[in-house]
Amino acid sequence: MTVCTNTGISVPECSCRACLEAQIERHMPSLLEAQLPTTPPTVEMAAIRRSRIRLAGRLRRLRRAA
Repeated sequence: MTVCTNTGISVPECSCRACLEAQIERHMPSLLEAQLPTTPPTVEMAAIRRSRIRLAGRLRRLRRAA
């Protein structure tokens, strides 16, 4: 069983950001590519877009490293 390098806990039980992102990518990648709602842009939506872009970039780097 794989152990998280951040926490030392086995990966399925670990809830650190890196492990959660890896599990989402492995089991439901459609969540990462989901379209944003078509409501008018707000400050919150801009923050969501930025965080989603950062998450996508991190996941791409993880794929390349593996």
